[in-house]
Amino acid sequence: MKNTPEVRRLFDQMIDIAAHLTNGYQIETMHYRDGDGISLRIHKPAETEWAVYPEIYFSDNWYGTECVRLDIITTGYGNHSLRQAQRVTTGLLAATNLVQNLYMAAEVAGFTIK
Repeated sequence: MKNTPEVRRLFDQMIDIAAHLTNGYQIETMHYRDGDGISLRIHKPAETEWAVYPEIYFSDNWYGTECVRLDIITTGYGNHSLRQAQRVTTGLLAATNLVQNLYMAAEVAGFTIK
């Protein structure tokens, strides 16, 4: 996205949202070398006894329109025992909760959601 005050404000808010949800996801801002572009990198938590977390990707908008798109990337785990299904479900719930909150922040800030 373009490195504008509005985008930086939204990204700072998204970083704060992830920190306050305390589900282990962390967000950092990445600046492109030319200084005109800015993006987000979302780090997933490590697997635990209780949860397996999916990746969440922020899709960069290379065309300059102010839109936000987040993708939850699941991995096929094959057949599941009850315990493994519970771990996957816990991780998916954490990811969907984060993405939903990030989308709400973007929408309130006036950005288009894709």
